[in-house]
Amino acid sequence: MKWLKDWDEAIFGYGSVLPMAVFRTFVGFLSFLNVLIYAGVFADFFTEKGLFPVWMSERYAEGIPRLNLLAGVTDDRVTWVMLGLTGLASLLVMVGFITRISTIGLFVLLLTLHHRSGDVLHAGDWLLRLWIFSLAVSSCGAVFSVDRWLAVRKGAGSVEEVSLWPQRLVQFQLAIVYFMTVWLKWGGDLWRNGTATWYAENLNEFVRFPVPDFMHTIPAIKVATYGTLFVELAMATLVFHKPIRKWVIFAALAMHAYIEYSMNIPLFEWVIVAAFVCHYSGEEILSWARRMSIRPGFRELASRGLWPAEVVHA
Repeated sequence: MKWLKDWDEAIFGYGSVLPMAVFRTFVGFLSFLNVLIYAGVFADFFTEKGLFPVWMSERYAEGIPRLNLLAGVTDDRVTWVMLGLTGLASLLVMVGFITRISTIGLFVLLLTLHHRSGDVLHAGDWLLRLWIFSLAVSSCGAVFSVDRWLAVRKGAGSVEEVSLWPQRLVQFQLAIVYFMTVWLKWGGDLWRNGTATWYAENLNEFVRFPVPDFMHTIPAIKVATYGTLFVELAMATLVFHKPIRKWVIFAALAMHAYIEYSMNIPLFEWVIVAAFVCHYSGEEILSWARRMSIRPGFRELASRGLWPAEVVHA
């Protein structure tokens, strides 16, 4: 069955690890920012005198065993150390140093913090955790990393192609997120009648920067509401059709940029947009990089082995 072989090749075939390496730098950076946000609310969410003491954490788990290195820990100093280690692991992932260990470590540490204070999580936290897991099972440190630089210093040759299934895992997870979002929204009357975005924009706790008055008119609200549904559905389906992929991603970037500007939802837009790079192949990223290689920075990276040399020599 040819179609089955084609699917197998598309999901489990081999290709460049570069998209996952770039994705790794995004995720590591966002994880570090997330740690800084946690540090700012540490007393409220991670201490016995805050809103979420350990006994509430244990009640939240409902007796189900969970991976939590802070289980039963009431000493704030230990929790601070755990948060600091999470920040360190984030930086190691970002630069790609001892990448396999640092990605697994970051996943375990972040999972611990999430299980310590589960009620404070939002969708961005869950997605970040899934992205880190995908990195941990990939070869994302093979290029664009300190690991690669050290390997080149020891005389390592070119990087071999790797199985693409971790990258596909990110793509499919992203599609599921968008599809379920549309599915759940369509079950609400406000989304079906085209007025849902008006209510979202007028929740005072989410307001960030002002938007033009015409965005609050009925026609604009209708366009924003139905447009959101269309773009999200396209990101679950049409984005896999290469001829129109860039237009679907451009529309999604515009949508998330507007939400990021107008609404105070920390990091979520950045976490979900970071995964867009996984819709591209390594060859496509290299093609873009070649067009940018007139900049000395790319030549410097290539000379140090951090960036594929074919970018500047093609």
